[in-house]
Amino acid sequence: MCPGRFTGGPDTATGRSAVISVVIPTLNRLGPLRRALRSVSRQTYRDFEVVVVNDGGTSPRHVVEEWRGEMNIALFDLEAPQGVSHARNVGVLSARGEYVAFLDDDDIFLPCHLERAYQDLSAHDADAVYGEALVGDRWMEALPRVAEHTPLKNFEFDARYLLVANFIHTGSLVVRNFADTPARFTEKLAHCEDWDMWMTLQEELGYRFRFSGACTSVYHQVALDNSTVQGAYQQSPTEFTRARAWLYTKWATDDPLIQEYRAWFREFDRRLDARIAAASPLPEHAFDRALRATHEPFRKGEQPDLAWLDPVFAT
Repeated sequence: MCPGRFTGGPDTATGRSAVISVVIPTLNRLGPLRRALRSVSRQTYRDFEVVVVNDGGTSPRHVVEEWRGEMNIALFDLEAPQGVSHARNVGVLSARGEYVAFLDDDDIFLPCHLERAYQDLSAHDADAVYGEALVGDRWMEALPRVAEHTPLKNFEFDARYLLVANFIHTGSLVVRNFADTPARFTEKLAHCEDWDMWMTLQEELGYRFRFSGACTSVYHQVALDNSTVQGAYQQSPTEFTRARAWLYTKWATDDPLIQEYRAWFREFDRRLDARIAAASPLPEHAFDRALRATHEPFRKGEQPDLAWLDPVFAT
């Protein structure tokens, strides 16, 4: 944990205290939402606001009200579900901070998350900062005492590799507020919408990304009946396969190395879809394994090898 509580400081560009807006979309997950809000309340950086957007589900007003005296918090209750991308767009348009942090209702920030991001954004020439994310298959509200066997999303930034695959966890990112630009989450996407946004910020707005190298968030992959990720793996082709194919067309490139690694991920999707169609066991953290197999070789300029898929699919 960071010692003490960081009260904020002057933004180098504005000379004013930099507010960070934490945008949390939620849908019928009151228990996880309570944990997410508790993690925000524990932040050492205190100059923040929280924007909770209920995507047409049961109102979490009583959960939000629990934190009314602890932090600056607002709730937007949408009349009907319109998807996580729409909910995030509502949150961004309502955000008053110079920076925006995203947090899904079933994930958490570790106490130094906002402080570390603010320090890096202030000290370096960057518009977006992300850190490591611990991948938990059980509910966590702190780092485990023994974490060497717990998967991490901890990939150094590479602008070209971002056009191949998404290696940035949504809850690990703090970004300069883009509400006054045309950039919006693509509302027809229910999967990979965050990746699409990162590419939009980089390719269209010229945002500069930086990897902090600190583990400051937890990405929960806990079995839930209403888990968006788990639901996407119940059919073949998966929603991730469909979204990735659409995004490869949207963000077309002539870069031969990017094209070759995209072909590798198409084969990854094909094999995963075939397993789902055959009702065969799926490897744990298959996509993270695929990232681990390809990230460093891509950065070194190596040609992709389909043999790398064998350990990815080992069960």
